[in-house]
Amino acid sequence: MPNSYIHIKGGTVISMEAPDGKPLYNCDILIENDRIKAIGQDLSLPTESNLSTIDAKNCIITPGFVDGHHHMWQHLLRGITVDWSLFGYACHLRSVYGSLYTPDDVYFANYAAALSLINNGVTTVLDHCHVLNSPAHADAAVKGLKDAAIRGTFCYGFYQNPKEPGDFESNATDTFDQAARVDDALRVRQQYFPINDPQSSLLTFGIALNDPPTQSQEDNIGELDLARKLKARLTTVHASVASPGVPKPEVVQNYADAKLMGPDLVFSHGGWMTDGELAAVQTSGAGIVGTPDTELQMGMGYPVVWKAADLGCRTCLGLDITSNQGNDFMAQMRLALQTQRARDCDHRTVQRDVRRKAVDVLRMATLGGAEVMNTESLTGSIVPGKKADLVIFRCDDIDTVPVVDPVATVVFHASPKNIDTVIIDGKIVKQDGQLVGVDWEFLQDQIICRSQRLTGQAAKVDMKKAESLFLSIFRKAMEN
Repeated sequence: MPNSYIHIKGGTVISMEAPDGKPLYNCDILIENDRIKAIGQDLSLPTESNLSTIDAKNCIITPGFVDGHHHMWQHLLRGITVDWSLFGYACHLRSVYGSLYTPDDVYFANYAAALSLINNGVTTVLDHCHVLNSPAHADAAVKGLKDAAIRGTFCYGFYQNPKEPGDFESNATDTFDQAARVDDALRVRQQYFPINDPQSSLLTFGIALNDPPTQSQEDNIGELDLARKLKARLTTVHASVASPGVPKPEVVQNYADAKLMGPDLVFSHGGWMTDGELAAVQTSGAGIVGTPDTELQMGMGYPVVWKAADLGCRTCLGLDITSNQGNDFMAQMRLALQTQRARDCDHRTVQRDVRRKAVDVLRMATLGGAEVMNTESLTGSIVPGKKADLVIFRCDDIDTVPVVDPVATVVFHASPKNIDTVIIDGKIVKQDGQLVGVDWEFLQDQIICRSQRLTGQAAKVDMKKAESLFLSIFRKAMEN
């Protein structure tokens, strides 16, 4: 096939290569197929007819955002958890709604969630998928992500939802148990990810482990061993989300004691990690993902990503659950940054500048995310030779003019409506503010009908057993 080219002309480029985020003004970018070929002014352009041009006057161009932790399947449940604690979320959403999903529900949720992320400038996602109630559910989850053409890692969840909503005792008759899940994960790995390399595959395969507080140290270690035997590119796990209010060792310490830490591990949350655990993360090259909205709301501790970054850990941000907040990644950046600025404030001194800079959180949202996902050689910054994953902000409206500081504009003044164009792997997936090739009328009907059915069925479930079980789990986690 002949080469294809995209010429982005005359924009302001925030490459994320300079530590201070210094932008390149009136700059062109030439994309050849899936890669960035050249950056600069007066570029030598190909003479081939298959060259498209994007006028980037009054535009800011950044690397695509990286969402390091997301439960994509919850997209059909927008807003139901906004007033819930972690207990309410774990008890009601995880033990009821997850059991009600059909394979088609999973497909449309993952497909719509991925499109929503693209609409918000997210080009890479780690999908922690714990709604896999059958092999058909797993097939549907993978297909949804692939059809949306988002870059990322699909992490096959070992979590077993109750066969009957709210009733974990019903799992005794569920043939799709832990052993069956491991077998099916291998099938999915072989069937859909024969080449599990981000150099050549837009979507790669990983594993999402069970929640550590519900398991023994031996089980936590055993699951990680299984993930590596399945050749997961990344293995992700919720870490240190429950505590009596002080740091306490948990799953990271389990792995460190067993000498199993490594760069393939991605820990989400981690608000109650000990200093020793953070040191183990840093020395191993593992990553930590902060999800400010849910962590602050649900008592998971203040986002630990800033402390972790100070210690040299790989850190990034994630959106976690669309059943709570939306997919606006700039909003997550601002919340993460301003929360830490408040914590850092020293009332004994007077100075002009705050310690944490806007460019620091933009790095966490782009190159930092690529580092956590082990794709920093491919994505995360705008450099010749890297994959062409780009976001173009059109900044000529009342909310963004004047652009005095391009980094400040992206982090503090722009909103999703300013995202004019998104490019993933050299292909334009959002253009002129609209997603490309999406039948929104059909998709909207599917989302609404399925959401109404799920919420209606969930309202009929007797939650006494589930509430009693999760109450004991939470009390144990807080006491130990």
